[in-house]
Amino acid sequence: MSRTLVASPEGVKLARKALKAKNLTQTDFAEEVRLGYSTVSNFFNAKPIYRTNFQEICVFLGLDWKDIAMFGDVETEELSPLDKLWQQLQSLGSPTEQMGLVLVKEETLGWGKKTPSRYEKSVKLGSYIQVELNFSTPGYLLLLQKDTSNQMWCFCPSCFAQQPHLDTGKTSLPQLGSPINAFPVEGTPGKEEIIAIITKEVPQLDWLTQDNDEVLELEARHLTELLEYLTKHGEYQLWHTDYLITA
Repeated sequence: MSRTLVASPEGVKLARKALKAKNLTQTDFAEEVRLGYSTVSNFFNAKPIYRTNFQEICVFLGLDWKDIAMFGDVETEELSPLDKLWQQLQSLGSPTEQMGLVLVKEETLGWGKKTPSRYEKSVKLGSYIQVELNFSTPGYLLLLQKDTSNQMWCFCPSCFAQQPHLDTGKTSLPQLGSPINAFPVEGTPGKEEIIAIITKEVPQLDWLTQDNDEVLELEARHLTELLEYLTKHGEYQLWHTDYLITA
């Protein structure tokens, strides 16, 4: 059974009609179903999304997913080995509302004021952001990011998060004492993804013992070792979320 589904042309028409009947935009709908905007956009534009997300969207629209999905061979872009490993990692967890992006406003004395709002699902190039997480139990954080160019990075631990063991409650990256107070939104428009892994103990991975001077760019071997570690050590939480970078 395929892990992804794509809406048929007729299914897209039915879904758009159901969305219009609810008097919702795609952005509003994404917030209501608590899925990333890119996931909702892909659904309404007949692009493959995870089967569980597809079915959940259909439930919210009051539709039978079997009437909306396209069955048979669907051409999809071939994933790179690194992308496949990233998807494997995502499949171990679930989407979350426990972490996300917070916009930071420019002030005369620095980048210290967060814009009070829900977690952002769309941010513009040139903005400044922090990543906020809400911990229900203390643990060791491993925070990974996939950017719009499909490069993958380890932001915790790194020079922006030199204290990866965190207590319960809210925490933000960059941490206090980091070289910067907020991350600039750079690169090209597109979707970015974040994976957070919380473990009780420090993962026994050689590449996590690096000096925290730079953010580590992840390669296939890093994700392979991480997947093997998580498979052997079952006590962990894995969250993932995504957001859109716009021009």
